[in-house]
Amino acid sequence: MKLKTAKVSNCFFKCLLIILLTNSWANAQDNTLIDKIAGVVGDKIVLTSDIQVQVAQAKMQGGATPDIECQVLDQLLMEKLLVNQAELDSVMVSEDEVEIELDNRLRYYINMMGTEEKFIEYYQKSILEFKEDFRPDIKQMMLAQRMQSQIVANIKVSPIEVKEFFEEIPKDSLPYFNAEVEVSEIIFIPVITEEAKTAAKTKLNQIRSKINDGTNTFDEMAQIYSEDPGSAPQGGRMGLQDRGTFVKEFEATAYKLAKNEVSSVIQTEFGFHILKLLERRGNKVDVQHILIKPEVSFNDLDLANKRADSVRNLILVDSLSFQEAVEIYTEDENSKNFSGMLVNQQTGSTYFELNQLTPDVFFAVEGLKEGEMSAPTMIKLQDGKQQYKLFFVQSRSEPHQANLDDDFERLKNVALQQKQNETVSKWVAEKSAKTYIKLSPEYHGCDTMIKWNKL
Repeated sequence: MKLKTAKVSNCFFKCLLIILLTNSWANAQDNTLIDKIAGVVGDKIVLTSDIQVQVAQAKMQGGATPDIECQVLDQLLMEKLLVNQAELDSVMVSEDEVEIELDNRLRYYINMMGTEEKFIEYYQKSILEFKEDFRPDIKQMMLAQRMQSQIVANIKVSPIEVKEFFEEIPKDSLPYFNAEVEVSEIIFIPVITEEAKTAAKTKLNQIRSKINDGTNTFDEMAQIYSEDPGSAPQGGRMGLQDRGTFVKEFEATAYKLAKNEVSSVIQTEFGFHILKLLERRGNKVDVQHILIKPEVSFNDLDLANKRADSVRNLILVDSLSFQEAVEIYTEDENSKNFSGMLVNQQTGSTYFELNQLTPDVFFAVEGLKEGEMSAPTMIKLQDGKQQYKLFFVQSRSEPHQANLDDDFERLKNVALQQKQNETVSKWVAEKSAKTYIKLSPEYHGCDTMIKWNKL
């Protein structure tokens, strides 16, 4: 079950999650690794097994170099230093944020593998076990990311700095860019009718009655009917969770229940639920739930389509700009926060090569020129929900070698990244001098260990 809206994670963070997934696979497939401490930062340790699973991942992707172990250790020490400082500075990541990120990434990898069953078979863990095992690791990664964001939060580059950065690049080293597009969107979400809500509540009440009269167990009904893919296979079990993990309506109900009591039907932003309390330990609860989502009818979708078409006509006829229409009409606040711009999850930028677009977006914008808008397009989301969207091509470039006129924003981002990296390097030098750091002797000879090596 999703809990609250999460901000988009950057590419660095997603790569770290891939490492965690690889680590899970390595632990599931081979328990013969003998661990020892490779490094210590503050009270945080890096194990040899941590290094080896990342080295294995690099070899699988063909990216291993002769000093790959040193590079991996360097990255892990950096993460530990960031987390150590985050704890000292009281930088926080809420349990809600961790749960959302974990759910989002699990959905991504389950979709990549095809089915939840294939995911479970591959990692040899249930979804619940996987989440319990890796929740602490993901929290650590998010702390490191947040700490690094704070370090570079006030770093900016001026146009003069961008020009100087560009002029320092040797002419024969200027990058070559493939054809790319920037795309923005306006989202129209179908409004669920009262009839659909009533039908969902009626279905849940019938399920609840069968549980209460002993016809079926909660586990059986959750496995058959619950529309929460994360918990349904486990009989709706959520595991022991801290207060603050769930959305407020769900949590308020969970803490009011007596042990083994089944709640009445409640509504959250995700649909309708019934809960059963398995155990309560202070500010932790272990609950099961069954989720039923109200069905979106053809008429609901048609009304969303008509709203999209009306806004399209306003843009075409009344000279309303697409950007103004995003602010006024989009029905997704998270998208509005990005001014409707699509963000490339592979790069963290707003630029997409055509083959990086999802098929539905690709076909919607394929024939559009810069400054043109699509017809209303029906999009099916990963969780099965359907929406209508208008797409607008903000920019479209032909293949070309980098230049200031066409690529100023991109070059600005690269220059900014370089300046941020320099700032982080200075920060590392300052903090590592004040932090207890110890390396295993076998890594003292690594060139990348100079900034960490405290003999």
